[in-house]
Amino acid sequence: MAERALPPAVPASPEPASSSAFGSPLEPIASAVATPAHDTYVVKVQKDQIYRVPPPENAYLAERYRNARGGGGGAKKKQGGPACSPCVARTLGALLATAVLLGAAVLISLVVLRPGVPSFSVDRLTVRREARPPRADYDFFLTAVNPNKMTALWYRSGSAVLLHHGSTLATGDVGQPADGGEDSTDFSMVLRGKPHDGRTPKAVDKALAGSREHLALELSVQVTVQVHVGALGFGQRRLVVRCDVGAAGLSKDVHISSQSCKSSFIN
Repeated sequence: MAERALPPAVPASPEPASSSAFGSPLEPIASAVATPAHDTYVVKVQKDQIYRVPPPENAYLAERYRNARGGGGGAKKKQGGPACSPCVARTLGALLATAVLLGAAVLISLVVLRPGVPSFSVDRLTVRREARPPRADYDFFLTAVNPNKMTALWYRSGSAVLLHHGSTLATGDVGQPADGGEDSTDFSMVLRGKPHDGRTPKAVDKALAGSREHLALELSVQVTVQVHVGALGFGQRRLVVRCDVGAAGLSKDVHISSQSCKSSFIN
């Protein structure tokens, strides 16, 4: 019996996953459900829109703007800077107050404790003859000019001596003026002459007798001065004044031919 050849076996085509009722274990169950038809949408993209990265200069300008306003997310060192500003302000305030106090101390020292020395001049000299005992009294009228612009000088008690080549002619007290002066002060003083006991210099006797010859006189004054700033009075100082006066005779109203006055504080 002849053998009949069988055709080659055709492999069965794999069954699609959707044909299984339970679906594939690797796929979700929803894949077995038929997908409904979707609507169609049209998306339009602008072709002329250009996207680009900003230049690095913009970041630098933004950082400067944030630092100027005191904000921003800079480094920790920058964030800690504004917190120290009150400390700096207090330190500067303390330094300024110290400088003001030092300046006031220097001003008081220069203006109040060390005022400028006033200048003196002899305005008039009058001689009065006394018979009992025989002597000559001398009335001096002086003017003191204050060089200080911020302070007034008030003159207190003092003393004066009139000499001729070292010989004492008269002594007396310096009377206190009515009030102090900011610019100048006028005051007078009467010096009582020593009795004529034969020891009076001959040049003085001749001048008292009417001679018009030049006579050299020396007036020495010591007076207490108090410095005032408004109504406030500060420490007192001793002032020494020396005036070299040239007189033409010693008649009632003496003609002063020359004078030179020097003054200085001695404390």
